[in-house]
Amino acid sequence: MIKRISKNLYHLGRADAVAKVTPTIDVVTKQSVQTAQKDASGKEWIPWGANDNSAIEMLRLCWNSPTKPRLMDQAKEFILGAGVKLMSVDIDQAGKEVRKLTKDPELKKWFRHKQIFSNYLELAALSLAFAEIAFVRFSIQDGGTVVLETIQPNKVRFQKPKPGKPITHVLICPYFGTDTNIKKEDIVAVPIFDRETPAALPESVMVLKKAQIGSDFYTQGLWWGTKTWTKVDNLTPEYHLSGLVNGYNLKLLIEIDESYFLMEGEDVNDEKVMEEIEKRKDEFMAKLDDYLAGVKNTDKALVLIGGLADAAGKEKKLIRITPIENKMTDDAYMNLIREAGAKQAQGHGVLPSLAGIADGNKLGGSGSELMHSVMYQVRFMTPSYRRLLKDPLDYALEVMGYDLENFEYHFTDIEMTTLDQNPTGQQAAVANT
Repeated sequence: MIKRISKNLYHLGRADAVAKVTPTIDVVTKQSVQTAQKDASGKEWIPWGANDNSAIEMLRLCWNSPTKPRLMDQAKEFILGAGVKLMSVDIDQAGKEVRKLTKDPELKKWFRHKQIFSNYLELAALSLAFAEIAFVRFSIQDGGTVVLETIQPNKVRFQKPKPGKPITHVLICPYFGTDTNIKKEDIVAVPIFDRETPAALPESVMVLKKAQIGSDFYTQGLWWGTKTWTKVDNLTPEYHLSGLVNGYNLKLLIEIDESYFLMEGEDVNDEKVMEEIEKRKDEFMAKLDDYLAGVKNTDKALVLIGGLADAAGKEKKLIRITPIENKMTDDAYMNLIREAGAKQAQGHGVLPSLAGIADGNKLGGSGSELMHSVMYQVRFMTPSYRRLLKDPLDYALEVMGYDLENFEYHFTDIEMTTLDQNPTGQQAAVANT
């Protein structure tokens, strides 16, 4: 594809070369900035980011990434472990907590019928991995049964409070952060859950939020610090696809004298002559682009043989071709890709060995090293997230009339073991929360 940048500057997209007609000019590109959409709803909310589109921006960046969705899902899986189990908690003679699995048929039915794991826990854990914040619908049904359901964080905003007053409501709308003109009927206002009197509101939203410096309202995913590395990683597949089809990098700089397109006797001051010259340029660039393009012609060189002379018989070079050296070797590109992957894993708090990133010449190390990596990840990187996720479950039990001294939900894990300890290589374990 030929892109005519200006009157005398062309980019041959398929040929992966640049052809320019002297004199040389500078080209400056600018990236447009999307402005926040004004709404017609009459509701006021606290914007999430300067243009109220930070959550959408993060989502777009994630789903353009070959690694980001998997990293977030992996962080979510470490948080959830083997799920939650109903337990009773006692204190032994040494003053330590002793947790024992307990049964309650009604709670088992409630957990399964209300799809607590899929409707609440999984999306809430993913929301925390994504933006360090989760919005959970706490609904008290007729008969006192509680329904927990996580709302997509990009669809929620804090309603703007009155001066000097705390935030009391959140607004829910699927069009927040988009170009859609938001109408009054698109927004639902829901009160924030009252922790002092949890049974007071039949419908409310619990806000699960990690502590974060500088974030009074919305939090940002900790991985946001790797935004630039994510963009580098996102460009890699497109770059290599284009490179395989068209050849990697600019190979040639082709400079053509203006007079090359001028026929003998033509007047450059004539408007019709200039139009004809511009047409010749376009036709020439199309032929040149087609000649140099394609997988088979990726490294083809353009060779012109013959002497060209001016009116006085003196040799004059009308076309000059300069090869462009590429110092980015395959190893350099692969090192860049590995570095981008490692930086993203660090941003998500996932150890590189558990993210499938090679460390030196090995991937993950020995079984013992992998086991300790998993145990470290679960024991030291998940507790605060699990405490947040446990909170709505405890409140649900309280509202439904259960004594928290006798019943609590706790996270459980599958611990890796050596085969001499357990022939299966794994064993059940109660979480550290």
